[in-house]
Amino acid sequence: MSTILPSYDEDPRAAFIRAMARELHLAGVATDALEQTLDDVAATIGLEAQVLAFPTYLMIAVGPEHDQHLTMLRLPPGSVSLRKISLLNDIYDRLREGKIDYLIATRLLSELDEHWPPIALWLRIPALMMIGIGVAIILGASLHEIIVAGAIGAVTGSLSMLAARYSLMARLFEVAAAFAATLIVAIFSLWYGRTDVYVSIIAGVVVILPGYSLTLALHELANRDLVAGVARLGKVMSTLFALGCGALLGFAVAGPWLASSGAIRPHPVSMTWWLLAVALMASGLCIDLDARRRDIGWVAAACFFAIATSHVIGGLPVHQVAAFLSAFVCGVVANLGARFLRVPQPVMLVPAVIVLVPGSLSYESVLFAFQNHIADALTIGANAASAAIQIVAGLLLSQLLITSSPLRGEQ
Repeated sequence: MSTILPSYDEDPRAAFIRAMARELHLAGVATDALEQTLDDVAATIGLEAQVLAFPTYLMIAVGPEHDQHLTMLRLPPGSVSLRKISLLNDIYDRLREGKIDYLIATRLLSELDEHWPPIALWLRIPALMMIGIGVAIILGASLHEIIVAGAIGAVTGSLSMLAARYSLMARLFEVAAAFAATLIVAIFSLWYGRTDVYVSIIAGVVVILPGYSLTLALHELANRDLVAGVARLGKVMSTLFALGCGALLGFAVAGPWLASSGAIRPHPVSMTWWLLAVALMASGLCIDLDARRRDIGWVAAACFFAIATSHVIGGLPVHQVAAFLSAFVCGVVANLGARFLRVPQPVMLVPAVIVLVPGSLSYESVLFAFQNHIADALTIGANAASAAIQIVAGLLLSQLLITSSPLRGEQ
């Protein structure tokens, strides 16, 4: 007697897998981690499924290999939401422990944004302003650069609000942000005195620099997820060129004199200002990464630990591999927190990686290239790529020593 398999739409387990895949993607989980997590979810609920994930595309095949039902999801690139990742972690933990079934889990997925709404968009304005000020302080900027970086961060936050509501602004967001940043530096320099254009712009738009995406791309390539890694690497390059085009337009409007205002020597940073910078960056990242209130302390601790680790290792004789060692230490701490403290790994890992990634160096290389300083651009770009490779290698080594997955508190 033959058994008639239910169709994809008739199987509630398949509907749950599809909903889980969509939410994981929108939460900004890397493609290789997304596939691994969905494989674990499918095994937990007793469903045969194969998942193929890309930065903008998901394909899910449900059923035995000789009779699979296929679903394809075309989605926008996900942005990291620590709130959503933490909630998905809670749902998966309860499902794995048998406290809920996949039917209840499906309902909980549909109610994520209703019961636990994301942070209001307008809060990105003060968040990006705090991040810009914090980065400027860490870079040893003077009061002029700190003020300009804060203003650029506030304008970038305003533009991000418009990008979230209007598709045209979303496509032009990076160009508009870099253009506005360049004009702000020019206006401030004319009215109040000379300002370092590179430090000010980089600190102000640091949240949209693709350093974290570059690290994810190299991580996916290292794990032989070649198509996803190359696609994400292409997005990194397009973002850098969009930022460079916006800055070039700003230089064209302001005049060539602005390009020569980038040779101001940075000031040493005292411990008091260093701690203030870390506090501002952590507060801003909590909002920018959409963290839950209960996770704010972990995000702040991750930022502080990442900056302190890179600062200490950078002063040692092994400073040539400071990025590798810093990433390794941060990865070990995040994995230990996921295993023993049941804190979702990305809550501690993502803020640390964002602090460590060399996105600012990458963007500075593009700015130098547009000013015909090709040798400087190539040198800075090579340093950025080297640092990114070191970060990925450190994270991979930490994962080999202490394994942890994005949605499991322990393994």
